[in-house]
Amino acid sequence: MIALAEECFISQIAEIEKAAFSDAWSEKSLESALLDETGIFLAEVDGGEVRGYIIGSCDGFSGYIERIAVSADHRKKGIGKQLLSAFEKALTQTAESISLEVRASNSPAIGLYGSFGFERAGVRRNMYSSPKEDGIVMIKKVIK
Repeated sequence: MIALAEECFISQIAEIEKAAFSDAWSEKSLESALLDETGIFLAEVDGGEVRGYIIGSCDGFSGYIERIAVSADHRKKGIGKQLLSAFEKALTQTAESISLEVRASNSPAIGLYGSFGFERAGVRRNMYSSPKEDGIVMIKKVIK
């Protein structure tokens, strides 16, 4: 079930974050995202177990996906698609577009975003470290 993330899920989300990202956010950063009034922080939870999450924001016109991750045990089960759909649904009344950055080597994520209508809009040279890598900027126009 996709729902708003809750403080009780932060430690589980932090574990998924550490496994998914070389620049993992701390529990304190995740808690700040949870409290951000302009933020959207959703989690896929089953029986108290967090299986994935998405963190983003919206300024009223543009949505931005900051983080999305699914635990290694639950990948390839459609959870990423469910999270993206829920995020997009949360923005349909306000946002005109949604943007994100993704590592150039992350072909599965680029494919997922492409299947949702995100298009490559540019490259940010050496955006990532550990390892150093370009970021692909992707944008989707929101259909209202």
